[in-house]
Amino acid sequence: MVTACVVALVGAVVVSSAQAGEVGRAVVRAIRGNAQYADAGQWLPLRGGQTLKPGSTIRTANESQVDLFMDQNGPMVRLMENTTLGIDKLNFEATGIETIIETQLDLKSGRVLGIVRKMASDSKYEVKTPNGVAGVRGTETQYDISATSVVREVSGSLVVVYVKSDGTVVTQVVNTGEMFVPSEAAVKPIPPDELGQLVALFNDLRGAPTAVLRVEEPVQIFVSPTSGRDTSIKQ
Repeated sequence: MVTACVVALVGAVVVSSAQAGEVGRAVVRAIRGNAQYADAGQWLPLRGGQTLKPGSTIRTANESQVDLFMDQNGPMVRLMENTTLGIDKLNFEATGIETIIETQLDLKSGRVLGIVRKMASDSKYEVKTPNGVAGVRGTETQYDISATSVVREVSGSLVVVYVKSDGTVVTQVVNTGEMFVPSEAAVKPIPPDELGQLVALFNDLRGAPTAVLRVEEPVQIFVSPTSGRDTSIKQ
């Protein structure tokens, strides 16, 4: 009920849904550590180069990451460790002048980073969380969203709709260099040290290699995107 409510609200705040004519896909660009995807109710090992369609769910293990290339519906999303993400919609329609997209992701747990190109005015890009939803406002965007509804915006602009424990609905715009703090239902500047870590992560994500790092279970390997520096940020 909470998710359905916030999705309806953010749809009114952001943009109308794209009437997409084609269905996109997410390609596994890189795997660091171990990850799985759900297929017909079963969890199976995720492989580099694998193509995932809407309706798929991915989860990463401890000290593991997955980079997804979604082409016109992104282009990039990175699942951080201990993250479960559902790919609900990857629709697009090329009108001849511009491409209208409808991207909807469901962040059930953990944390994701995303890079979104500047979108056509009728496009929609949303990331649902258990207590809210964040929608890109059309600008080129680099976001960091946790399932706890903490939202950090490195560049661009997002609209966050959050439902507090008492049922109150909070709507906030989060701009470049800002973060939404659910416990305070407020927007604040991202601390400089956290912003520096995020910039390094997004630089790494933009240069994500096409050759994947395949790791077979039960081996656990974590390759730091910043050459061994601690890049953890509290969710």
